[in-house]
Amino acid sequence: MIRFVLPLLLVLASATVSTAQIIRVGGTTSVRDSGLLAELQEAFTADTGMEMQFIVGGTGRVLKLLEAQDVSAALVHDRLSEEMLVAGGGAVARLDVMRNDFIILGPAESQVPNDVTPLLNQIADERLPFVSRGDNSGTHKAELRIWDSAGIDVEDRSARRWYRKSGTGQGATLNIASSLDAFVLADGATWLAFENKANLVPKGCFGESLANVYGVLIGYDDEAPDAQGQVFAEWLTGPGQRVIAEFKIGDMSPFLPLADMTREGPMPTAEAFCSQY
Repeated sequence: MIRFVLPLLLVLASATVSTAQIIRVGGTTSVRDSGLLAELQEAFTADTGMEMQFIVGGTGRVLKLLEAQDVSAALVHDRLSEEMLVAGGGAVARLDVMRNDFIILGPAESQVPNDVTPLLNQIADERLPFVSRGDNSGTHKAELRIWDSAGIDVEDRSARRWYRKSGTGQGATLNIASSLDAFVLADGATWLAFENKANLVPKGCFGESLANVYGVLIGYDDEAPDAQGQVFAEWLTGPGQRVIAEFKIGDMSPFLPLADMTREGPMPTAEAFCSQY
């Protein structure tokens, strides 16, 4: 287990912004697009004196950057890939950070169940259009696992009639789904902050497979643990938890901090989403 050095954090906090060290952190689009990133950056600099440079990408790309030591830490949401990277020696350690569940969006007029498994079965049985990111991001990998948990093979040739891959990020994929009156998977925070909702509304909000947990990974600096990555991970799982807990989009709190993320059942935001439609 990595031991973090609190005095290092306190020393860094005494630095002025003009002489601040810059830490490169890789992370997902949902952290940026939701608006959480800006608040994390501001609080992190205030607490440590370090400036955070956030390199945005899908989880697959960000983990490659971490393994290549192009970033000091990563904030991503594909636990399996994260744990594999640590086990393979590409990262020092992984720590839980927060939770922000997925939802399935679809045309407002569609009559479908709110539970994810029967919803996906209806999509497949009736060949209702579905748009996937198809970009090896954490959201894309989670989507594939959700289909698998429902017993549906979207790589089967027959699925090509209704299952499409955008190969793009979350915002562009949502726009494509909206234009096609199709179903699509997104995380709750990104959906709340997304402006071009058009005819899309939350349809699938319930099911264990929709849980979406974010982790922070500490990279290496040559063969030693990256000191800046350690500071960021300690801050994010310590003082940074207050920022996550207090962050809101409108009157909703789309991210659950560590203290609340193990709650059973769906997040309050998911319950609120599907209760409206």
